[in-house]
Amino acid sequence: MKSKLLFLLCLLFSMTASSQLFQKNIEFAQGHFANANLAQVNDGTNDVIIASNLLSAAAPIPILKRLQDDGTVVWSKTYDDTTLANARFFDIVNYFDLIFVVGSIDVSGVKKVFAAQIEAQTGDILDDKYYEILNASFNSTGFNVIISNTDATGDTNPNLGLLITGFFGNCPNADPSCSLNLGFALRTDLSLNELWTTEVGSSVSGNLNYDFVNGAVETSDGFVLTGSATGELNGNIQAGVLIHKIDFEGNFVWDNSYIFGNSRDVSVDGYYDSTSDEVFLLTNFSAWHHFGVTVVDNANGTINAAKSWYVNEVSNNLDFYGFSLVESLSSPNNLIIYGYRRDYFDGTDNNQSNIIIYEFDKATGNEVGTSYQYLAPFQETQPEPYNLWTSQLPLIYYPDMAIIDSDATTPIHFAVGYRNGDAANGGLANIELVNVDAQKMNACSNIIIDYTRNALGTVDFITNVSSALVTTTDNTMALNDTAITLNIESCSTQLSVIDQNKSDIKLYPNPASDYVFISDVNVKNIRILDITGKQVIETTSYQKNKGLYIGNLKSGIYFISVKTERESVENLKLVKK
Repeated sequence: MKSKLLFLLCLLFSMTASSQLFQKNIEFAQGHFANANLAQVNDGTNDVIIASNLLSAAAPIPILKRLQDDGTVVWSKTYDDTTLANARFFDIVNYFDLIFVVGSIDVSGVKKVFAAQIEAQTGDILDDKYYEILNASFNSTGFNVIISNTDATGDTNPNLGLLITGFFGNCPNADPSCSLNLGFALRTDLSLNELWTTEVGSSVSGNLNYDFVNGAVETSDGFVLTGSATGELNGNIQAGVLIHKIDFEGNFVWDNSYIFGNSRDVSVDGYYDSTSDEVFLLTNFSAWHHFGVTVVDNANGTINAAKSWYVNEVSNNLDFYGFSLVESLSSPNNLIIYGYRRDYFDGTDNNQSNIIIYEFDKATGNEVGTSYQYLAPFQETQPEPYNLWTSQLPLIYYPDMAIIDSDATTPIHFAVGYRNGDAANGGLANIELVNVDAQKMNACSNIIIDYTRNALGTVDFITNVSSALVTTTDNTMALNDTAITLNIESCSTQLSVIDQNKSDIKLYPNPASDYVFISDVNVKNIRILDITGKQVIETTSYQKNKGLYIGNLKSGIYFISVKTERESVENLKLVKK
């Protein structure tokens, strides 16, 4: 039976896509991977660097992994400082033969933002520093880093270096009840020397008082900062969307932060369109449990209402959140959102952190093509400060989970997710590295997700968000690097991958309990098989307005073969609730 099933699945779900598509599972036997993010190495190799932290019994262990664009490991290393404690990597950026990481490390019991310069070819540490913002008693953490070559000192000369963003205050970890939470933007040169630091925050205080800077978008004349700003609406303290601009020397330019949801809103990533001089900001809204995009004028922060929107999943499933905003592979007129779905019941388990992808037209905000969810069995590990799902949506940390490899022969995206390892080996949380082509297909299992687009509508602006330069002190560190061996495997299934030479058929809703519908094609024949390969339904009389009744099927996974009047056949996976 097993051999028959494998043959059947290979016959039904064979791929005709480019051979460059792959999906790699990365495991290290000493603990759970967390906080995965990535960057491309622009030294001519098209290699990918993945940064993450290993959650072990003793303390988190930062890890870097360099892989060729076919998934082959070049090197992998752990990093630690024997005199300090609890180092963590939260973001990574590449500049030719150099890698820069930012994160946090404990210094005499106080958490400090730090940065390290690493040789891209070998993974060796070249330089590292931690920073004390405002005074030595404040905790601080760096969450995002970008490269900038702008004049940061006002002398008309470019200053090649980093812009690091994050938060600082009285508490070491993400805590909305802390008495002081402020965001920051820290500018350094390539040798990690501080040039200036700006604090960003609101004067509103109370429960859910939480100001932080998650990331930054460089424009023609400054940086637009993303994150959260504290506001007050109808007497309630709320975390709103941070939209805040500073110039290249860290000075305040404008702020247009706003409240839209019922508790916690956040902007997490951005894209600068130089043609329109607009910034596209990826946002998440707690009231709608979904992502959206807010488009603002770079000159003054005015929101373009016609281009700003949010989505809902058509079957009213919740908790689809955006993390990264990248250029489209199919058209310069489009952008693509990568994110994670918080919960997804596959008929057996309630999986978390499945990668989602959504493409849209910049001019209209309309969805382009098909949206997918890439399936991988995963449940988040034991609670720790930077779990994604300790609350409805991530409170503060939105890692760069996707990048574009535009230099490849055929441009592709890379994204990182998670997969539970074999229970016999401890069921560790592994990293899932996925690459995706212009059709947004991956190499393993996926399902189609349908959304409805809604206009952003009226928002309540937060009028008291400000920024100002503050003092920061550089301090030396002594990170050490140690080579390790990783276990790399390809995914073991290619279920639900559609033949890309055929028309794009959608099956919805999925999961479904009673009826399923086929998108706008003329269907000649439908066959449904169960997981053993047994045919359970076949019909030649499908009607678009009535759908196909599946209410008598047991809960589980089924395979649907759809033949159109043009004699093309597409094969999809259905989850029956």
